[in-house]
Amino acid sequence: MVKKIVLLLCTVSLISCLYAIQSAHAVFPKLTPEQVQEAIEYGQKNKSLDMVTFSKSWTVSLEKGKGFATLFTPYHNIAYKARKFAVEHREFTNREIQEVLQTGDSLSFSVTVYGDEYDFALHYSAMVYQKDTVIQPEFEFIPEIAEASESWPDSPSYLARLVFKFPMNDIDLNTSIAFVVMVPGGEEVHFHFDLAKIK
Repeated sequence: MVKKIVLLLCTVSLISCLYAIQSAHAVFPKLTPEQVQEAIEYGQKNKSLDMVTFSKSWTVSLEKGKGFATLFTPYHNIAYKARKFAVEHREFTNREIQEVLQTGDSLSFSVTVYGDEYDFALHYSAMVYQKDTVIQPEFEFIPEIAEASESWPDSPSYLARLVFKFPMNDIDLNTSIAFVVMVPGGEEVHFHFDLAKIK
């Protein structure tokens, strides 16, 4: 009887540990109060970092001049807003936190792409590939006019920052995805994210 109790306790402890390990690095659609507080602390503590460094854990970068994509999870959204409020010396109130959490049913990608015409990105599109599933965005923002890049007037002379938002309930949050930017002419630019390893 004692052996059965010990075995049961060991099993429960093991399951709890495995859940804790998975919880530490996984996208969750609904954050616990502890995860919200952790994200706020991350944002406030790292307010002096530039955005590229701040968002490094959520960013996939390709070679120079090819682009990079940043994934905004519910955790990253809270951390980002906490940083913004800290930089602006404003209190990140419970009301504002709840507003951010209410948008937690989607995954958003901010992607920077490069080209040689001021309107090169106008006909770009994106989708998410996961195993055999293709997921279309529910929202997209594509600027009509791109900005001069750091290499202007040399190629690639322009950059554009695009935003695509995907419904989270269509995505398995425990495995990898490919966020794919579709370039007119058939080229695809792939950014691979392992959601099981991202908060």
